[in-house]
This record gives sequence, C-alpha cells and structure tokens, in this order.
Amino acid sequence: MVCLRGTDVTAPFAPVPAVGYNEPTLQWEDFRLMPPNIMNAIGVALQVILALAGAFLFALWISLVIWAFRDIRARTRDVFAQILATLLVLLFTPFLGAGLILYLLLRPKETLAEAYERALEEEALLRDIEQRPVCPNCQRPIQPDWQVCPYCGERLKSPCPHCGKLLALDWAFCPYCGHELFPQPGRAEETLAVGAATLGDRA
Repeated sequence: MVCLRGTDVTAPFAPVPAVGYNEPTLQWEDFRLMPPNIMNAIGVALQVILALAGAFLFALWISLVIWAFRDIRARTRDVFAQILATLLVLLFTPFLGAGLILYLLLRPKETLAEAYERALEEEALLRDIEQRPVCPNCQRPIQPDWQVCPYCGERLKSPCPHCGKLLALDWAFCPYCGHELFPQPGRAEETLAVGAATLGDRA
C-alpha cells in the first residue's frame, strides 16, 4: 500500500463540499474598466435621445399654443379672451398640461359657426310657426285646405259657387275664375252698361 506523507489512508474519503457558482454581475467598476470609445458612444446616443425628446416636447408645446389660439378665435370675438386663453396654454401647459386642461374646461361650448347655424335654425322654426295658419276662433293650427275648424267648428273657407275652389271668407272675387262673390247693388247694371257701350263703339 502506498502511503502519502501526512495523509491518513485508512480514513474514508470525505465528500468535498460543492462550491456554489455565482453569476457575474456588472458593477460600476466594470463600466469604468470599459474602453473609452464605447463609453463615448453610449454618451453620444443618450445625448441624441434626450435632444430628440426635448425637441418633440417643445414642438408639441408650441403646437398646443397655436391650436388653442385658433380654437379660441373660432369660439369668441373678444380679443381679451383670446389673449388670456393663449397665455394660459403658453404658461401653464409645461406643468403637467395644466394650462391645456384649464382651457378645455373654460372655453365656450360652441364655435361661432355653430352658434350662427343654431340661430338660423331657431329663426326658421319661428318663421314657420308664425306663417302656419291658425283658427281665428280657437288659435289652433289648421290646414290650408280645411273648410271648417275641426276643434271649434269655426268656418274657415267657402267654395267658389262658379269653379268650386276654396276661398277665404273675406274675398270679394274668386282669383281662379274671376267670379264676383258678393255682388253689390248697381254693379251688375254698371257692368252691363260698360259692355253695351263697348259693343256700340265696335259697331
């Protein structure tokens, strides 16, 4: 048997404890040990990204100011309100969009064009109501071709005895056939005299 000096060969071999494997982690010292060209490239990339983000935010801010100015001009003619709304968006929008939120809450609800269209619609509706015929007795709406009011029985129109067209009660002549509705005394004799004189002139 071969004996090694200082080794008890009779003792059973004890298992060697396994040493745990730790994955390497990057520390700040590792970045300091990186080549200078890689560090410069990372710094330039970060600067470009920050510059693009800043330019985008600045362009967005200016665009919101221009939009607010155009929007308030379309909603009011008051110059003071236009300046105040523009300054509100210009000064307070960088603070988490507070200026834009306040403007959206305080601006007029409708534009000048919408208000004009609504006024035209209301005017047309009132004109239609005013021009709609009503019964002279009960003031209820009626149709132009009704002879009597179906609500109170008031007589509205009467047919022409010559052509049958419906005529207003205060008309003296039928506009469709020229028939005289209420002949006055002496008008018939005058008409006959005029006709005889005309025939005499022709003879």
